[in-house]
Amino acid sequence: MKRAISLLFFLGGCLLLTIGLAVVGVAFVWRPGDVADAFGWKPPLERVDNRALAPATVFLPLTGMDAANALSNALDEAHLENAFVLIAYDPTLSDPTRLGALLQLGTRYAAAKNTRKAVTCYQAAALLATISPALSDPAREDTYLQVSAGLRALGARDAARWVTDQAYLVAQHSPALRREVRARRLAQVADSYEQLGLTALAVQARTLSSEAASAPSETAVATARAPFSPAAGKLPAAKEVDDALQARIAAARQLSEDVVNVPPKSAADLPQDLLTQLGDALLQEDSARLAYYDQQIVRTQDPAVQIALLRDKAYWLALKYRIARGAFGADLVPEWKQDAAVFADTWGEVWGDLFRLYETQATALPKAQDMTLATEDVIRQELLAARWGWYNIVSETDLRAALEDVNQKLRDASAASLRLDVLTRSGKTMYFLVPDDLYGAGENALPK
Repeated sequence: MKRAISLLFFLGGCLLLTIGLAVVGVAFVWRPGDVADAFGWKPPLERVDNRALAPATVFLPLTGMDAANALSNALDEAHLENAFVLIAYDPTLSDPTRLGALLQLGTRYAAAKNTRKAVTCYQAAALLATISPALSDPAREDTYLQVSAGLRALGARDAARWVTDQAYLVAQHSPALRREVRARRLAQVADSYEQLGLTALAVQARTLSSEAASAPSETAVATARAPFSPAAGKLPAAKEVDDALQARIAAARQLSEDVVNVPPKSAADLPQDLLTQLGDALLQEDSARLAYYDQQIVRTQDPAVQIALLRDKAYWLALKYRIARGAFGADLVPEWKQDAAVFADTWGEVWGDLFRLYETQATALPKAQDMTLATEDVIRQELLAARWGWYNIVSETDLRAALEDVNQKLRDASAASLRLDVLTRSGKTMYFLVPDDLYGAGENALPK
């Protein structure tokens, strides 16, 4: 009897130990520092949860509604994953619109206790702010400070430190910040460092803030320039494509209205007849579009019209790839599912053709410095498309090498701007902005 009781105590102790180890293991796996690895990056389209997409607004981009309005509708209805999937896949959204939505989603995912997704949104916002040529330094600085606060609130302190360092570098060195703005931003950076327990850096930033506020003259030496915008012509008319598009829009609207009036409990409850009707319309549109692109791209000699055609094709392939990956919450065209990887490669090739035309226009500008700045903008667009998972046929290493050449020309010309640089750890990379004297310094460029 005593032996049996001892055995029960032993087994009970083993069970408690196992439970304790499991709890510790879960805590280790899910700790914020793991989730918020500043050097760990996956394209947003790899972070979409297709099962979380809400039918009521997910089909809006197929109904003829532009992406920005579809995004607003999803956010208004608190369909967070629907908003996120648009940010991940839709290249028609502007970078400022994408950035604003990511910041909002970070806050709302955090409120919903979805820490992992909140961190994803904040880090995507920081990356977009760093690489995009469409954003000003004041906008970047505002983004970094918001992201730092959001990450701190989630307990992701290591990631928050990296973003705060970037905010410090921009606030301290940007040639585009006016004196009062620089002083205010440096004070906010100091507050962020204090909340991270980095007292020495907080004192440094606050001292620089006071110096900026009392500077006898204006500190901004550069004015914001408009980013390079390639000239695009008018798309050639195509009745077959227009007819197919209208048929698809009609089918999508019918499906969208149906799911609003009779909300399905799950994707399995979606009206199959309307799904089939929409799928058939998409196949017809795809056939019409591919024939149109094949014919017109070869025939067209005007580079501006070629840009318009390739953009349109890239936008269509973005939609097609999203459908193939089930990122509307349903298999709209089941036969596309097995070809998703092929679509991704085709999409990447179209981006490559488009960026080559952008580069040709950039290098044709009459002034040497304008040409170099425009080329820098194109390369940064390429880097962003590669990081976002759209431009998959290019090596980031090659793009960084091209950017380094451009940065050297700008440094030689003393062009007033921050330079996009890279940090590498264990084969993973993180981009950040630095002044000329810190370019190429690696981690030595970071605040100490």
